[in-house]
Amino acid sequence: MNPFYDISVDENLPDDSLKLKNLGLERIFAITGGGRGSDFWGTGRTSNRTTHYTKTVPEDYDNLFAHKIRDWKPVYELNKVLEYHFGHYCNTSVLQSENFLKHIRYIILPRLKKLNRSEVQVDLVEQWLKTKENNDEKGKVGQVVNNNTIQMGDIHAPIQFQQNSNNSIQNQSNHYHKDDIQKVFELLSKDIQNVNEKIREDFAMEMDYAVMQLNRGKDIKQQLLNLGTLMRDVGLGVFTNVVASPICEVIKPSLGL
Repeated sequence: MNPFYDISVDENLPDDSLKLKNLGLERIFAITGGGRGSDFWGTGRTSNRTTHYTKTVPEDYDNLFAHKIRDWKPVYELNKVLEYHFGHYCNTSVLQSENFLKHIRYIILPRLKKLNRSEVQVDLVEQWLKTKENNDEKGKVGQVVNNNTIQMGDIHAPIQFQQNSNNSIQNQSNHYHKDDIQKVFELLSKDIQNVNEKIREDFAMEMDYAVMQLNRGKDIKQQLLNLGTLMRDVGLGVFTNVVASPICEVIKPSLGL
């Protein structure tokens, strides 16, 4: 296996699955022997072919990931693949997120550049990396607005700052806590069990990234809004556990519902 990716237990996945298919313990290394048969078209083969197998190694999943990026449709949405596995790695690994970014830059990009018809994909991956690396550099450094330093996304003091028309800073408390988010995500996970796998993956990607951001003390307003949009697209009637919970009224504004 390879810790950088969310690898399915299934060896057969649809092309639009965000997960990587499981390559099993062994893969075909070479096929030797055999030859053209004597049928009219010359397409028959003799039966004395031998299939040679080799142990599957982590690098095989790197190659698989590079091909998934190259083949993702539509190409302008390949960020979804990167974000999904980035969120998975950061949520399951004690290592820093920068390790994933280094893996993409120094392991995946070189493989991607060697593939045919990958110029656009290489450009999009480099743009994604640049954005992520810039965000990592900023970290928790305050944002400067009109010479005022603003610290964003501290879960221990969840304050949002808004600029009014007089250029003064207003405080607006977030109406949720980390425990509230965890409870809502648990309920969401139950509600999405009956929807198709692609939709479940979209929800999982947003929730995983939100958890990672919370653990890093960062704001998750956008992730909550994205989840609210997904809920509306699926239909609120599906989310019986969330809607029936008292916490729903607390979190609804943050979901944009």
